[in-house]
Amino acid sequence: MQFSQDWDKVQGKYSSFSLCEKCRSTPQNVKNYIIEYEPYPYQRVFHQCDARFRLVSGGIRTGKDYAMTFEIVKYSFDCANEDRPDTLIPKVRAWIVAPTEDIANENLIQLRRIIPRELIADYNKTTKTLITKNGCMFEVKSAYDPESLVARGLDIVLITEAARIKDLEDVWSNLEGRLNSPGRGKNGKHGAAIINSSPLGANFFYTMFKWGDDANPDKDPQWQSFTWQHWDNPDIAKIADEIQSNGKTYRENLEIRMSHDRYRQDYLAEFIVGGSLVFPDFETKCLVKLDKSLPKEERDTIITEWRRPKLNYNYVVAWDPALVNDGSIVWVYEKNTQRVVYIDDLIGRDIEIQIDEVIRISKLYNLAPIKFGRTGLGMTLDGLFANRGASATGYDEQGKNKANYVENFAVAIRGGMVNILDDGEKITEQLKFEFKDYIREVDGGKTSYHNATRDGHDDHISAGYFVFADTETVKKSYGFFGCIAEIQSDDE
Repeated sequence: MQFSQDWDKVQGKYSSFSLCEKCRSTPQNVKNYIIEYEPYPYQRVFHQCDARFRLVSGGIRTGKDYAMTFEIVKYSFDCANEDRPDTLIPKVRAWIVAPTEDIANENLIQLRRIIPRELIADYNKTTKTLITKNGCMFEVKSAYDPESLVARGLDIVLITEAARIKDLEDVWSNLEGRLNSPGRGKNGKHGAAIINSSPLGANFFYTMFKWGDDANPDKDPQWQSFTWQHWDNPDIAKIADEIQSNGKTYRENLEIRMSHDRYRQDYLAEFIVGGSLVFPDFETKCLVKLDKSLPKEERDTIITEWRRPKLNYNYVVAWDPALVNDGSIVWVYEKNTQRVVYIDDLIGRDIEIQIDEVIRISKLYNLAPIKFGRTGLGMTLDGLFANRGASATGYDEQGKNKANYVENFAVAIRGGMVNILDDGEKITEQLKFEFKDYIREVDGGKTSYHNATRDGHDDHISAGYFVFADTETVKKSYGFFGCIAEIQSDDE
């Protein structure tokens, strides 16, 4: 019996289906298999998420590997149930990538336990390959050599203990390219990835976590990140608050026995940032929370009053200029109340238009003096301001200047001299994100300042320290890194 075939634009050839369209849509000798698995509530949320790339930062005994092994099998079987062209060989290809051979072997054993035995067509311990009768090929790979993870189109990849992979950035770059292979993934819309690990400092796994972090204003829509804590496991939660003979709970005794950072990392799945945080008290010292339960009209009134220029008040306009890539952030600081009353990003506009806007803002706020950064633009802005009759002072950030600016700003933060309305706006969320993991790092006697992942922006921090760039520091010196313990604002 003859019937029409479909033209495959990607392969440049017709399909070779052996059944007509009607028969292809009718199950042929279908047999159902049941894989016993009852996910915990937090695991169920992960399984129900439809993001292409899903990442879990998980504490000890949260079932990261088991849940993800089940997910890779389910996803692969869903692909196998599709009517795929014969040109996809194997019909479905799935990889499990681990940092070492030992961990890879454990995942192969787990995979074999999950898949019903009667569905396994071939199992090879040497090549670490498992093939099923419905056309799925599961291969377990070590990430020891990132360049070996190429040359194959993938439907799905599971990366386990990703934070322990030495060259994770190279590994991921190679794997994402394989997942973009034509025809792979559900409905041929490219492959998926599921990634897990307990944290290990603020390495590239932390960078990947931020891609799917809901708190990140620049969150990638294809990514979703999850945090699973040790105590989320219902079985473990049962013993967490049991009172021990010393009068403390099991949870309290466990925390006492461990270092603070180890407990946070291994049990609470928190990322411990390397170096020392420059603004550890930013949230408690600076943010003025706006009650989200208030009616919109009331919230708008509070925001409007906060931003409104006040007669006879003193202001400073601070600007970190940029043309591309970085933000071109403007802050307006109200000295009388120590509030940041205006925040904007001017990126994407011609530099002269940006300058005109900064001057407009200055005029709006009682002809406030303008402070801006000279470093990095490759041009001098002083003359452009002077030609417009604006009062503007440029600051260089080379050498030790940046360290002095940052440390002065840090003292202002600790002293409660910066108040920011937490209004839920996108630009405010970006600001909070920058301050969260800004660190001071010492390497060979040299101190550097940057976001923990080294890929984050710090434009709000720059605008902030320009506010205090010429603030007079007084009283006793602060021992660490030579910064100052107390400062006074320059209008005192």
